[in-house]
Amino acid sequence: MSHEITKIDGDLITVHIREIMRLADQKALQDMALDFIERGFYPKVLVIVEDFEGWEKSEEWGEDDFLLEHGNEIVKIAIVAEERWKERLLMYVGKGLRATEIEFFAPSSLKEAELWLRA
Repeated sequence: MSHEITKIDGDLITVHIREIMRLADQKALQDMALDFIERGFYPKVLVIVEDFEGWEKSEEWGEDDFLLEHGNEIVKIAIVAEERWKERLLMYVGKGLRATEIEFFAPSSLKEAELWLRA
């Protein structure tokens, strides 16, 4: 698994993503977010991306029902990653295509990302 949920603090979920993002990782994270939403929470997600190599090559990546059905129920997403991944990661999470506030932060700005999520 390339993802790890490292902390849950109220409605704030911290996730680390490393190496290759696999479809199974995406589905596990979506299942966790859906569980949160079904329990009445509107999650904020801090995604810390380290040693990232990209996405698994697979024919199965495609239509994302979770994004269409529940994407706007996630209040904010802060992505902390190397600048070279900024455009692709923001596209991957649908910035500009959903109501969720989404911002990108450099690794040196982790504290600012946390403060932005809690604001």
